[in-house]
Amino acid sequence: MTTRIQRHTLRRVGRAGIATLLLATGACSTDRILKADRPDQIDPAQLSRDLQGARALASGAIGDFTVALNGGSGGGAGNGQVMASGYLSDEFKFGGTPPELREMDLRNVREANGAWLQTYIDLHRAREAAGRAAGALRAVAASDPLIGEMYALQGALLVLQAENYCTGAPVSTTQPTLTYGPALSTNETFALAIGKLDSAISAGGVTATVGSLARVLKARAQLGSGLHAAAAATVATVPTSFVYQVSHGLATARQQSFTWSYMYNTQALLVADREGGNGLNFATANDPRLPVDGDGAPSSFDQVTPRYYFRAYNRQNHTVSVATGVEARLIEAEAALQATNPTLFVQKLNDARAPFAGMSQVTDPGTVAARVDLLFRERAFAMFGTSHRVGDLRRLTRQYNRPAETVWPTGAYHKDNLTRGPDTNIIVPISEKNNPNFTGCTSRNP
Repeated sequence: MTTRIQRHTLRRVGRAGIATLLLATGACSTDRILKADRPDQIDPAQLSRDLQGARALASGAIGDFTVALNGGSGGGAGNGQVMASGYLSDEFKFGGTPPELREMDLRNVREANGAWLQTYIDLHRAREAAGRAAGALRAVAASDPLIGEMYALQGALLVLQAENYCTGAPVSTTQPTLTYGPALSTNETFALAIGKLDSAISAGGVTATVGSLARVLKARAQLGSGLHAAAAATVATVPTSFVYQVSHGLATARQQSFTWSYMYNTQALLVADREGGNGLNFATANDPRLPVDGDGAPSSFDQVTPRYYFRAYNRQNHTVSVATGVEARLIEAEAALQATNPTLFVQKLNDARAPFAGMSQVTDPGTVAARVDLLFRERAFAMFGTSHRVGDLRRLTRQYNRPAETVWPTGAYHKDNLTRGPDTNIIVPISEKNNPNFTGCTSRNP
């Protein structure tokens, strides 16, 4: 089966710079100079008026999505959902010293924390950028394949909001005018995501790749809503070889990966190992799905945290997987678990392992509790560092009745004589209270 991989490089679309050219004199008139055509630059006024401009908006939206997902090293970019989810869960360990960044790893983020504010803003900015691009494309080319992709990215960002943020986080819009959204439950946010993803699937001109992207994301939202059988049906046609990725670039600091910078350059974002007692052995498992660099020596930043790096993110322009066929098989495995079909459950887990060289097959562990442990371990290693883990830990409590303190990193922190807090989701920053419909999280429960 042919592997389908769609990669997008982070690009920034903005106002063209004005170059001043001083000419000696001669036959050229200043009027001709001032009115010279610039076919290599896009007039901002044309961005929503023709296909070239609309596609430029889509390109910019893909760049904004990449920043929202995985951060950027400059240009006003935030830390990204991958880092936030990784610190809050058991994936990453904080090897730095800034206290506000440390709060996420401590599971104790204050509403007034400024270090994670831009991460929240980037999530909404990217969603609105994709919406503007979809609208511009519909107006000039109703069957352009990018329309479905823009809907899918909107859906992905809503899924991330539902999985990572507290109950009550709103969804405001700026098109055609600013409309403040009300506080939404987690399931209401998942429902909004499913609506966008259905639009992606049914969009005119949608490609097979984007169709698979939308189906995996829709099934992810259905899992979050407890609709396991429906989720399995949604991904039934997605090939195991399917991969949709976004890619960082090198041209500007905003395009460069912040996870690379904070991991390999700064040594403050490090792969965790059995964090807080309940965490998985990510750093030392020697699992082919999670290639690790480093020898466990102390970080040069804080002189304490063991140095283990996620090798997949070892360059500034690395890719990040958004959705894969492996995830589709794991969704089917969970549906089989829910349906008390251990034979199909194990088959789907092994189907998900097949693309990774060196993976042996799993066997049925024999009990429901052990099957749940196995499923979520398989998900954790197959989708490490892609902002899936917080959603999974929340579901272990919400859908599988595991007490939070048996799932999340807990107890004494690994440095600074601190103790971890109770957070199982990310608090909405205080600046959201400028929204008259929002007074704060309505629940901090998983």
